[in-house]
Amino acid sequence: MGVRVLGYRIGLFTLLRELQYTFSRAVQEPLAATYVPVFQELREQWKLILLEEIEILDALAHAQAAVDKADGGLDGFAGRVSRAVDDHTSGNTRKQLRTALLKNKPLGKFRRPVLGGQLQSMTDWSETLTKCGVPALVAMAPEADALVAAGQSAEELRKKAQGKNRDFRDIGARKQFIDKVNGARKESHGGLAKLPFQHATLTSSFADGFFYSEPPREEEETIDEVKTSIAELLAQLEERQAFLKKLEEEAENEAKAAAEQAAQAQTAEDLEAQAQALLAQAAALKAKLKK
Repeated sequence: MGVRVLGYRIGLFTLLRELQYTFSRAVQEPLAATYVPVFQELREQWKLILLEEIEILDALAHAQAAVDKADGGLDGFAGRVSRAVDDHTSGNTRKQLRTALLKNKPLGKFRRPVLGGQLQSMTDWSETLTKCGVPALVAMAPEADALVAAGQSAEELRKKAQGKNRDFRDIGARKQFIDKVNGARKESHGGLAKLPFQHATLTSSFADGFFYSEPPREEEETIDEVKTSIAELLAQLEERQAFLKKLEEEAENEAKAAAEQAAQAQTAEDLEAQAQALLAQAAALKAKLKK
């Protein structure tokens, strides 16, 4: 049986277990002394890879924190602007502003993305607010600029961190190290596999014993274990179903809110039209009385 090829997605501590096991077996077997320094060096190199991975994970966490902070700022600002539009405008002006700002989406749906589409949709908010002619909204324009800039900076930070992580894992030091480990494992297994031909007391599986393998289960799963596993899966399913129901309710509420808002806007337009008609009638009556 040949030695397993370790995958590129292997966890570093799982990889360490593989290295440490082979190193320890080689230390305990005089015939394998040749391979002790090989795996000892790999263990030392593993530490450097771990430090680099920690640095990358730190950068990813820092970037995600910046993204979440920026997204929270944009979400809060979008909510305040939406309320200000409702408080300081009416009729067509309100409808046009909400369309320009929220891009024909309910506020909840507009704010749902974490940066991404929401950030892109808000890049023109400063200009829209500046030109809208509503003093309360015009005053909010500078804040839009600052929040969008913070969002763009955070998104760029995240892209760089993710790119560095991909390179590290797919083509960089981590991938190269795993290639080196697999090469050393193959080479040492081949060398150890020759020893039974030189030492009659060794079994044909001698080389396999230097590489870690999961211990076999002592017993088959019991009925109770299977029941417990099923119960855990059902609990997870119930949790996901509850989450789905919550999302569906949110979507339904957003649709209702959008419909109510559209109805209110239409009512406002109708009332404005009626008011204009009444004013016209009043003007006509006044003109008639003056004759």
